[in-house]
Amino acid sequence: MPCSFSRSIEYVRMGSRDDNYILDSDGNRILIGLTVAETQEFERLDELISDLSTAPTDDSRSINERRWLVLYDRHEAEVQKYLSNENARMLKASRPE
Repeated sequence: MPCSFSRSIEYVRMGSRDDNYILDSDGNRILIGLTVAETQEFERLDELISDLSTAPTDDSRSINERRWLVLYDRHEAEVQKYLSNENARMLKASRPE
């Protein structure tokens, strides 16, 4: 569903995609690149934003959307690093010594 930001951004609901999660050192299920608290905040905002209509936004919704985007961008940047590291590790493991 399209996000209501003035620039064109495709909003993608992320909360249920398991491949975006890892376990932290304490065994908590977190979004890659986010803390436990940030993951909980992201999931709350993700649900809140997805439940809203596409009607013009008020200031609180706009703030929520901006915060969601900050967390989303941080998560996506870390996913790219994570996948790159995993691919490098798997490539190294597949090479004979």
